[in-house]
Amino acid sequence: MIKVQYIWLWVIILFSPSLVQAQDYIIKDYKINILIRGSEGIFEVDEVLQVKFREPRHGIYRHIPVNYRIKGEKASIDVFDIRVPDYQFSVSSQGNNKVIRIGDPDIYVDDVQTYHIQYKVKNAFMFMDEWTEFYWNLNGTETNTTTDHLSFTIQLDKSIPMSEQDYFVRTGSLGDQDKDATMSYYLNTFTGSTTKQLEAYEGVTVGIKLPYDYVKRPSAFELWLKEYGILSFSSLIFLLSSGIFYRLWSKFGKDYPIIKAVEFMPPKELNPSEAGVIIDEKADSVDIMALLPYWAQMGKLTIERIPKRWGKDDHRLTRLEALDSNAAPYEQIVFQRLFKDGNSVLISSLENSFYEYMKSARESLKTHVQNMGVYYPISIKLQVYLTFISVGLTFLAIFLTMVVGSLMLGIAIGMSGVVGMIAAANMLKKNEYGVQLYQKVNGFKMFVKSADKDRIERLLKENPDYFEKTLPYAMVFGYAKQWSQKFDGLLLEPPKWYITPGGFYDGGRFMPSDFGSSFDSGIRDIQSAFSSAPSSDGGGFSGGGGFSGGGFGGGGTGSW
Repeated sequence: MIKVQYIWLWVIILFSPSLVQAQDYIIKDYKINILIRGSEGIFEVDEVLQVKFREPRHGIYRHIPVNYRIKGEKASIDVFDIRVPDYQFSVSSQGNNKVIRIGDPDIYVDDVQTYHIQYKVKNAFMFMDEWTEFYWNLNGTETNTTTDHLSFTIQLDKSIPMSEQDYFVRTGSLGDQDKDATMSYYLNTFTGSTTKQLEAYEGVTVGIKLPYDYVKRPSAFELWLKEYGILSFSSLIFLLSSGIFYRLWSKFGKDYPIIKAVEFMPPKELNPSEAGVIIDEKADSVDIMALLPYWAQMGKLTIERIPKRWGKDDHRLTRLEALDSNAAPYEQIVFQRLFKDGNSVLISSLENSFYEYMKSARESLKTHVQNMGVYYPISIKLQVYLTFISVGLTFLAIFLTMVVGSLMLGIAIGMSGVVGMIAAANMLKKNEYGVQLYQKVNGFKMFVKSADKDRIERLLKENPDYFEKTLPYAMVFGYAKQWSQKFDGLLLEPPKWYITPGGFYDGGRFMPSDFGSSFDSGIRDIQSAFSSAPSSDGGGFSGGGGFSGGGFGGGGTGSW
């Protein structure tokens, strides 16, 4: 047994990269300070490396990738204004990297040296549909020596609220997701450090979800001009095809003028989910989520908030009655899945499993609204046709670009396909009945946004359940919290279907504004659980809606 243990010891020693690697230097300490300037679309990096040379060397080099492939797409960043105070240095481009070589070729150094590297980075933010992502590998996974300790600060140029789901730090070799580092946020600054030594080829990556408009986004024209320049013949093809798409939309897809008039009640013909689709012609997750308070005020279920000492609160849904037999298919999809195993369900048990039902319910909701007879049939048909044509143009663009090699023509046709997709997305034209419903929904949205308390008080006298019946509609408009605040001093009791320890009383008096804040945050937590999906195989990070799974930075350090 002892001999076997010795054999394994020698195997580890012989094949461990960190032991085999001949390290002529080590990094004793690595400090990285980053300042994000959102209004300028750049960030400034300040690196301080304390290096101990084990034999005389000229200095070190730092290489940073500037050309990447993110999810199959080529991407480039700009690394500029590079400075290395007190040291001779040179900057060159080698392959996909910007290389900073520090040191004098005629002078050798040894023992401990401290290098201060400063540079700025542009075009390294990832613009997602709902947020802007800062995703940066701090030191790279190509450093060929150990790093005893690494610490970092990332400062925002303006303070914004952050939760732990909005940022992460990971360590390890390329593709690893180790957690041997800490990261915290206070005011406008993130701080963090490693908790153990980094071996050779191990890096530290951070990701931060910033608000959608925190970083100025380039316009479509700026992106087009930067990437492709001025097109001639291809531009004419794009303009011609775009003109045809616009003509079709203008004749068959453009809605009639809308008469704006305030409505005090949502239309009886529409439940809140359907009203959400009518108002923006999209079946969103919030439209499905509005079913919960809608069912609750009908006596179908209760929503119970379960506080937790650590992490987000959980919620329990309890079924009180079965869904009506004439309920729409999308309602059946959600309700039956929620209570397929019993009369109650913990929301936490649905994480990473309910998202497929949400997707199916959204598709069913959109189809249901189309079948309600609110759109002209020809506009529905043209939406299908234009979608197929646009997809065909996209594949043709790929063929011309990748196979034929006609980049300009491929780009023009591809952009035509995009315009076709936009036209198809907006092709649905409401008929007279659809316009009437839209005007009613929009009129009630106007009232929810600007209602005065005197009017609300009169409506409550006419219908004591007015708040509970209208809350789901305010929710799809995005005004649930603000709508609740308008009822302060007018309601005496909270909805019986929303249960939470302590209630919503201030000095023995019910405060609808407190209820609205709790309800709004609770619904967001439930929606997050409903929409959460397992992380894909190759990395990526979950939490708060997930991160893109790829970013910039990296490279590494070596000696010469």
